[in-house]
Amino acid sequence: MALQNSQVVALQLEKVRPKLPVLYERDDTFFSMIQKREVERVSTRTARIPLQVQPGGSFGYASFDGGDLGRGSGTSYDFAQITPVGIRFAVEITKLVEYATNASDKAVENAAKRNVADAMKQFRRDLDASLQTAGNGVFGTVSAVAGSDLTLANVPYGARLLRENQRVQVYDSTLTTNRGTCTIAALTKGLGQPQSITVDAVPAGTVAGDMLIVDGVSGASPTFIYGIPYHHNTSTVGTWMGISRGNPYAVANGVNANGAALTLPPIRLAFNQIRQSVGVDSLGSLIWHGHPAQVAAYEELGFVISEIEKGGSNQDLDLLFRNKTMGGVRIKENVHADTTRFDLINLETWGRVEWLPIDFYEVGGSTVFPVYGASGGLAASYLFYLVTGVQFFVDNPKAVSSVTNLGLPSGY
Repeated sequence: MALQNSQVVALQLEKVRPKLPVLYERDDTFFSMIQKREVERVSTRTARIPLQVQPGGSFGYASFDGGDLGRGSGTSYDFAQITPVGIRFAVEITKLVEYATNASDKAVENAAKRNVADAMKQFRRDLDASLQTAGNGVFGTVSAVAGSDLTLANVPYGARLLRENQRVQVYDSTLTTNRGTCTIAALTKGLGQPQSITVDAVPAGTVAGDMLIVDGVSGASPTFIYGIPYHHNTSTVGTWMGISRGNPYAVANGVNANGAALTLPPIRLAFNQIRQSVGVDSLGSLIWHGHPAQVAAYEELGFVISEIEKGGSNQDLDLLFRNKTMGGVRIKENVHADTTRFDLINLETWGRVEWLPIDFYEVGGSTVFPVYGASGGLAASYLFYLVTGVQFFVDNPKAVSSVTNLGLPSGY
C-alpha cells in the first residue's frame, strides 16, 4: 500500500505568513492636525485665554475751528476659561503572551512589544473620535434595544466613533442618569449598513434615546473633550468656555442646511461669513473638514459637468476628483466626522492646553505595573497606561464656520 499524506502530516512544517495586517480603522486625521498647532503648558488651575472682543474709539466729523472733539472710548477685552481633563488608555497583558511570543522562532511578532506601538496609534485614534463630540463625551445614540444588541442612530455618528473592546457608559437622553457600563464585543459601522453594537451586558433600563458616553466620567451633564461641535456652534444659549453665548463674539458662524442636500450657495456663504466677521486679513489657514459622505455629495455636483479640461504634466483621468478643494480651500476627509456637516476649520484659531503631554504613566521610574490576584499575591499579568491632561480651544469663534444638517447622499 502506498505511503499516504495522512501518514506523514506529522513530519510537515507549518507555514505562518510573517505579515500582520490590521483589520480595523485607527485614523487620527483631525487630531494629527491640531496636535501640530499651538500648545500652552498649564497647571490644574483654570487657564485664561484673553480675547479682544470689541473695538474702541469714537469716529466722526470734527470742526477744528474751535469745535468740540467729544469724548472717546477704548478697546474691550474678555477672557475664556479652560481646564484640561485627564485621559487614560490602559493595556493589560498576561505573562504567557510575553513568554510565548518573545522570540522569532516562537512567533511572527513579539505581541508585548507590538502592543506598545499599537496602544499609541489607538490612543490617537480615540482622541480623534472624541474631537468630533460636543464636549460631553457622547459617542452615539441608541435607537433600539434587542437582547445584547444596540442599534444606533445613523446620524450624526452611528457607531463610527466606537470600536471593539471599548468600554462605554449608558446615560439617559438628558445626560443626568447613568444606567451603567458595558463593553463592546462587536459592531457594524460600514456605510449603507445598519449602525449597531453588541455588548457584553446591556445596562438595566436602557431604552431608545439613551446616549453612549465615554468611560470614566461621572455625574450629570459630564464634561469631556471640547470637540468641533462645541466650538463650531451657532447657539446663543449656554456658555462657551465660561463666556455666555449671549455675547455675539462667543457664537461661531454657520449655515443650517435644514436637511437639504449639499449645494454651492451654503458653502460660499459659510466662507463669506468669516470674511464679513473678521476680514480678509484674518482668514488664517483654512481647511474644509468633513465625512466622506459629504465629500461624495460635493463630487456629485461635478458629475453634471460634461467637459473636462486637462493641462500640465498630469494627464491622468480621475473622475472622482481625488485632489479636492472648495472655493480654493483644501478638503480634509475624516471617517469619524459627523456625516451631516462640513466644517470650515481655521487652524490658526485652534490650540490646546495641557498639564501633561501624551506619555506613559510612571511611578518611581516604572511604567509597567503588576496585577494582583484574589489571593493577594501577584497575578501573571501586568499593566501599562498612556495618559494625558489636555483640553482643546478655539480663540476666535468668528474665524470659523460650518454647514450643518446636510442631507445624506444615496448609499450613506
